[in-house]
Amino acid sequence: MIGTTWLGYFENNARPDCAPSSSLQAEVAEPLRAPLAVSLGRFQLGESAGGRIHEEMPTHPDRALDAPMRRAVQLYIEEEWRHARELALVIQALGGQLQNAHWTNGAFTACRRILGLRTKMMTLAIAEVIGIVYYRALAVGVGSPALAVSLRRIADEEGRHLDFQAAFFEHAISLRARWLRAPYRGLLQVLMFAILAAALAVLWLDHGRILRQAGASARGLASASWRQLAGRRFLRPALPAPAARSLGSRFPAVAP
Repeated sequence: MIGTTWLGYFENNARPDCAPSSSLQAEVAEPLRAPLAVSLGRFQLGESAGGRIHEEMPTHPDRALDAPMRRAVQLYIEEEWRHARELALVIQALGGQLQNAHWTNGAFTACRRILGLRTKMMTLAIAEVIGIVYYRALAVGVGSPALAVSLRRIADEEGRHLDFQAAFFEHAISLRARWLRAPYRGLLQVLMFAILAAALAVLWLDHGRILRQAGASARGLASASWRQLAGRRFLRPALPAPAARSLGSRFPAVAP
């Protein structure tokens, strides 16, 4: 059922690539164009990843995968590739050049391959979190309406991707014996926080200069990343309605 629901979402969300407005370059201050294009280029490489997961889906033995879920994961990866193409159009509009490789992309690829499909999916989930806070910070701080439209469109879809990831992991947990669910959830949480901490450090190390120019701070990005996870109760068991209401002020809902 979960796979069928998300397969329907991804099929209905298919759309052509969206180019940025022709006003983009003029809206971005000249000294900011080159560093912005370089920074976006590193994310563009990341959005281009996932080919091995896409290729493995039809035959991967993971019990959380039924036929609709396999296809949903493939369409999810294909949406990431669409984001890569759209970022490429933004970079070109800024007068920048596309990049062929960067150490951060290689590091995340290595991390995805360590322990199999679920580590790959967790790494992609945290990449969604980092992408959301990064794109939204630039959308707010650069001062270009055209850039904001392009980056918010991508960030909104990344939010739905994170919802999909949360549903995937809840389904995977539900397949465990009841007495193993809490320990397994805890193990996934440890993995999640480890990858998130590393990803935030890399984000600030590699993109801190452009993010500071956009008015972002390391603490603000970390807080926004946590809200993305907490708002979706990522890897946290669903609460009864009264308990969920009592937590509403602590963990505000995150718009998809």
